[in-house]
Parts: sequence; C-alpha cells; structure tokens
Amino acid sequence: MPSFIEVEHRVRIAAPVETVRAQYGDLEHHIRAGVHPKLRYRPLPRVAGRERYEQTVRLLGLTQRDVFEREWLADGSLRDTSVEGFNRGGSLHFAFAPAPVEGASGTEVAVRVRLPLPAALAWLAPLLRAQVRRELAAAAREDKADIEQRRAAPA
Repeated sequence: MPSFIEVEHRVRIAAPVETVRAQYGDLEHHIRAGVHPKLRYRPLPRVAGRERYEQTVRLLGLTQRDVFEREWLADGSLRDTSVEGFNRGGSLHFAFAPAPVEGASGTEVAVRVRLPLPAALAWLAPLLRAQVRRELAAAAREDKADIEQRRAAPA
C-alpha cells in the first residue's frame, strides 16, 4: 500500500470568491486560455454526474497521465481525485475563503495536493515534494494572473 506526500500552497487573489471559484472550476476556460502551459487537459464524458478530465504533465522527467473526477463539496470547495493513471488515489483540493486584498474584495485559495508514493520509491519523497511545491506555486501564480491581469471570464 502506498504512502502519500502532501503539499499545500495558499494564494490571495484580488477578486470575489464567486469569481475565483468559477475560474478554478472552469476546465474549458483553462484549456481555451492556456492558463497552465505545462499541463494538458482533455475533457472526458461525465460519469455519475461528475465532470471528468484527463491531465498530462511532465514531472521529474516522467510524463504522468491521470484521469480525474471533479466534485464540488458542500462547503464550496473543489476536489479532483485521480481515478486512473500514474497518481491513482491522489487528489487536488481547492478551498476558497473571503480575504480582502488591499482593502478590496479578495479570496484566499488553499490548494492541497496529495500524491501516492509507492514504498519502493519512498527515497524520492523529498525530491518529489520539492518539485510538487514548485509546480503548485507556479500554477497558483498562473491562476492569479489569469484572474487579476487577464480578467478571466469563465462560464
């Protein structure tokens, strides 16, 4: 049974919670706008009412392909769980909370990445954790720029 590594990152975005939540949850917008240049997304048919997508990324020199199921939770947070692929059982969790930015309406986004780590690769944990931390911070900057600078208008 694999253990997991977890990495969390927080970012404040100068936009209301509803705007930020809508942008984070709009996969089609992310694809059209190329919000995350290192990630490749492909929408898949819904299963049991849940949005599904394929994500491909290169991490530590390895191409990783996963199928994620997206779920909006009762508290307004968003969870994507890998149901197939390299990181099966792993998840991305996005929580959104009001947090003023320079006196104006803003949102703090807390992103938590949880990735399985097979026992045979436990020695890679520090390197993987550092790489995920860098990639997560970069992705948060990309979403922030999309919302604040490009004035993203998700569906």
